Amino acid sequence: MTTETGRKRVAPYVPASTLSQFFDHIRYVREPTEVDAGLLQDYGTKQGQVFALLSTLKYLGLTDNKGKPTPVFRELQTGVDEFKSALRVVLERAYSDVFARLDVSRDTKDKIVNFFARNHSPATAERAARLFLDLCGEAGIETASQPRQSEARTQAKVPVVGTKRQAGEQPKRQGGEAPKLPKDINREDESSDAPRIDIRINSQDLVNMQPDQIKAVFEGLARLAPRGKNGKARERPSINE
Repeated sequence: MTTETGRKRVAPYVPASTLSQFFDHIRYVREPTEVDAGLLQDYGTKQGQVFALLSTLKYLGLTDNKGKPTPVFRELQTGVDEFKSALRVVLERAYSDVFARLDVSRDTKDKIVNFFARNHSPATAERAARLFLDLCGEAGIETASQPRQSEARTQAKVPVVGTKRQAGEQPKRQGGEAPKLPKDINREDESSDAPRIDIRINSQDLVNMQPDQIKAVFEGLARLAPRGKNGKARERPSINE
C-alpha cells in the first residue's frame, strides 16, 4: 500500500495490548477534538508507545492526518458485539491489500510475515503481522494461525484473581505484601473437612465490564462457594477495593 505521494506505507506494529487498551478507554469517554501524544498519555499509553499508536490510528482510519477523530472513531465507541462488527470493517478497509493477496483463513503466519516484509517494511514485518493477526482474532476474522476468538475480549475481562485453599494462606499481590483478610474469612470451619476457596475481586476491574458480564462473573462465583453440611453456601464472595 502506498500514500498519495507514491511512498510505501509502513503497516502498524504497535503491541496489540496497547491498541486494545485504547479501544477499551474510548468506549467510556466523550469523543476528543484531537488525538495527540498528551491525550494518549492521559489514557494510560506508555510514553514509548505513543508515536506508534498515533501512526496506527491514522493507518486504521480512526484519525486523519491532523489527529482529528473520523466517523470510524465513533463507530468503535460501542459495546462488544457492535465493536467486533465495526472493527472488522475497519480491518478489511485498512488491510485491503492483505485480504486481496492472501487467504488469511488458510495462509500461515510465515506467509503473512513475508507479505508485510515485501510490501511494507522487513524491519517491522514480524510485529506488523502479529498485530494484524491479533486484530483479526478480536474482530472475529478466522485465520490459520489463530482460530476464531469471537469471545476473546469478553473472556479477557473476567476479574477473578487469587485463590486460597488452606486456612491462614493469604493470596499475595504482585509487588506488594499479602492483603489482610477479615478474620471470619481466615477462620476454618472445624466441623467440615471440605477445602476452602476464598476468591477476591478488585472492584477497579469491574469498571470496563458490561452489566451482563458482571452478572455472569458473580453467578459463576456462587457456584464455586463451599457448601456446609446442610448443603447451603457457607460464605459469599466479597468485593475488595
